[in-house]
Amino acid sequence: MRMKCGTWVWIVILVGLGFSVSCSTNSSSSSGTGALYVTTQGDALVSLFSVDLNTGSITANGTGIATGTTPSAMILTPSGDAAFVANRDSNDISRYTVKSDNTLAAAGGNTSAGTTPVSMAIDSAGHFLFVANRGSDDISVFSISSGAGLTEIVGSPFPAAPNPVAVAVTASGSFLYVANNISGVVSAYSVDSAGALLPVPGPSFTAGTTPSGVVVTPDGKVLYATNSGSNNVSAFTINSDGSLTSISGSPYSAGTGPVSPRVDPSGTFLYVADEQSNQVSGYKISSSTGTLTALSTPTISTGVNPVWLAIHPGGLYLYVANNGAASISAFKINTTSGVLGVVGSPFTTGGQPSAIVLK
Repeated sequence: MRMKCGTWVWIVILVGLGFSVSCSTNSSSSSGTGALYVTTQGDALVSLFSVDLNTGSITANGTGIATGTTPSAMILTPSGDAAFVANRDSNDISRYTVKSDNTLAAAGGNTSAGTTPVSMAIDSAGHFLFVANRGSDDISVFSISSGAGLTEIVGSPFPAAPNPVAVAVTASGSFLYVANNISGVVSAYSVDSAGALLPVPGPSFTAGTTPSGVVVTPDGKVLYATNSGSNNVSAFTINSDGSLTSISGSPYSAGTGPVSPRVDPSGTFLYVADEQSNQVSGYKISSSTGTLTALSTPTISTGVNPVWLAIHPGGLYLYVANNGAASISAFKINTTSGVLGVVGSPFTTGGQPSAIVLK
């Protein structure tokens, strides 16, 4: 399961907030300076932080830029030149271009989505943006053009099972997966060349209670779903036709209220935010089977209500949005063991940080 960042995109979502992460190719160095963007719901802003790639520490860089009402998910295009924010309570998508100094510029007015957009995914080629609309029980699909342009494709939005709260797309862009919070299932769709969604034949795939997030491994072979109601993680093999097969030993125990599953760029480790336990849980991924084993130090404390995890494309640092503490926790990833070590954090943000993306 070892692949370079930039050949895949993975997305997850938190119940009630919603979020997305895309892997970007334009800054995967372990030295120099990177960029971290955080959305904050208390002031409806996206703020930029500079990342010291030698230490993992972050420093606020300038003032924030406005979003819509209750920003709940953010994503960068694979090229890193555009960004999108899903605004849960204004039912739209804010669009930004990313300047050479990593600051954001609004790219015109917001684009309408469905009701309560809470999660987004972009295929690895950067052609399509997929948006889960929790309130209208559907998935909007937009084609992406230069300058952060969005055009809804023919046939969009596409029907979903009740309460779609998370979306994830495979590395090939061939399949999209949706976690449905109420029914406790993951739905599978094939994606055609125009971005249209077609349900994979057969029933949806059973997860745990209240699935809250989904993530696909870099090689596109395994999907993990966090279940915030049953406090565990379901694991599935992705078959060639897009269907899912439960992995032996699944589900795996987590803390209380697990959300925001994240796989590191090498496909070796899985991390989960346990929102109600105020911690991150870590697992080693079997390269042959996708089974999970708790790390030697299985958990580490965060701030209050960790709702979003983001791993820097270089794979050395993990960042946590603490929605109840107005802060970001930062950790260094031991690339051999997967164990997390605290990096000079927490770092203060605006109120209710809800999403983080990195480049």
